[in-house]
Amino acid sequence: METRGGEGDVAVKPVSEESIREAAEVIRSGGTVIYPTETCYGVGCDATDEEAIEKIYDMKQRPEEKGLTVIVDSLETADEYSYLTPDDRKLVEEFMPGPLTLVTEKRRNVPDLLNSEFAFRIPGNETSRMIAEETGIPVVATSANVSGEPSKYSIEGIDDSMLGSVDLVLDDGELDDTPSSTVIRLTGEGLKVYREGPVSRESIEEVV
Repeated sequence: METRGGEGDVAVKPVSEESIREAAEVIRSGGTVIYPTETCYGVGCDATDEEAIEKIYDMKQRPEEKGLTVIVDSLETADEYSYLTPDDRKLVEEFMPGPLTLVTEKRRNVPDLLNSEFAFRIPGNETSRMIAEETGIPVVATSANVSGEPSKYSIEGIDDSMLGSVDLVLDDGELDDTPSSTVIRLTGEGLKVYREGPVSRESIEEVV
């Protein structure tokens, strides 16, 4: 185990079943964790805990109106926190786990501070998916960088100010620089694409 972050050192642990369970416990207890995702390193917390969400906005220097996305472990968990249409379900079943983020109407158990909607994905990355499984709740999944700075693909590249602000870091080495997920919403007027990534508009339209 290493420590990083200077004053207020944080534990940096290699990814393992034990460290994933520890990360899940930190999240359930209101803490924050840096962890690997399908693309870059992300920072997460319990997406229903307003104090923890506020910590992430602060450490990222991110305006609250920009909102945060989450990861979940299953369609069933997503259903507990959002209103899914039949077409939403088709997309989850076709493209998740994978690089598709689906924006839906949130339920009352999702705090307004998180987002005005519920933007989720079931991650293709094994570590992040296991974290979601171990917690059993939506987990914030936003890039571990100060707002406006490039995404980080190694722990060494993450700002010390951010490393010193979280409770645990899971290190999975250098991550591949891969495109961010496609972000979409199905509306009464049709398909709205906020960001096109690995999942194309055409492939989505074929399903719905």
